[in-house]
Amino acid sequence: MQSITRAADLLKVSELKLLSEAYLNWFGDQPDEEDMMSLFTQLMMFGQVPDWVEQYAQQVIADIDANRQVNTNSFCVLNLSPRLGNKTQIGFSLQR
Repeated sequence: MQSITRAADLLKVSELKLLSEAYLNWFGDQPDEEDMMSLFTQLMMFGQVPDWVEQYAQQVIADIDANRQVNTNSFCVLNLSPRLGNKTQIGFSLQR
């Protein structure tokens, strides 16, 4: 969770925006609002996010630490045609 908060602070965006960019980077599509609220809730309540969100945040931090200019859309393909069919559902399991 610390890397997500740090990456969002460095980019001067909200954690929710960072989650949305990570989703777009990983799945190649805009996220559903319901998916984002689920991810954001898991982050705020439990500090849990999928590995791909953590990887995205760490890559942003690494780029900023290397003095590379980072645009929140730099890891994303912006002009995508809409997907047909159902999207993959996001799910979590909490482990002790």
